[in-house]
Amino acid sequence: MLISQKIYSFFVFKSSHDFCHHVLSENNAYYTGLRLSCQKKFRIKTLYFLNNIDFDSDRNFKVEKSMKILIASAFAQITFGLKKDKLKVFKLINITPAPYSYSHSDLIFNGDTNFATKTINLCWPVVKAGFEVSDNALNLAIHEFGHAIILEDSRKNLRYRRALNVKAFSRWKHFALIKLEKIRAKKNVVLRDYGGTNIMELFSVCLEAFFENSHQFHEKETNLYNSIVELLKQDLRNKQSPLL
Repeated sequence: MLISQKIYSFFVFKSSHDFCHHVLSENNAYYTGLRLSCQKKFRIKTLYFLNNIDFDSDRNFKVEKSMKILIASAFAQITFGLKKDKLKVFKLINITPAPYSYSHSDLIFNGDTNFATKTINLCWPVVKAGFEVSDNALNLAIHEFGHAIILEDSRKNLRYRRALNVKAFSRWKHFALIKLEKIRAKKNVVLRDYGGTNIMELFSVCLEAFFENSHQFHEKETNLYNSIVELLKQDLRNKQSPLL
């Protein structure tokens, strides 16, 4: 646990812990699989992130605290083994009640990570469905947080520590480029074909499969899976204590 989180933990009321535990126990399979000591650390990481991010929505759509906790838990999952406790660029999460589009485009989105506005946009029903079904490698919140982390790490002249180790990311990218070609050659046996769009989409698709389909992912793409284990410093085949 980072020093910032340790200090923060002294100021977290038991009621906040209890409510967070209730929400995650009901909705997040990753959390329910953790041993109790890991669950406590996970709650602190989730609540700390929640304390350092802003939420927005349509004025006719109320974003409940339970919704915020569940969304924040996706960031905690990805970064549970990393020295990354908040986002530095993307400080706003916008929640929509339905899929949406931009004025200059006919495309319909369930979510996107907008670098121009420094905003992560998420359609709540799709976020919710991603946690309700925890074994289909489809989780919008994890997917978009994956984009946010990659985009922040890719900035030039960083004034802060990268979330992902440069050498570990380079190893992941080596195997990812091989997988990218497999997908585009129609020889894909695991991961969504959408991962063949580009390397950034493949990263987020890998994260979804890593957290929700770890055993098949490891069996079918061992090198790629192991590179993510090294990158995130956790192995999802050990659900009770995934941290390395």
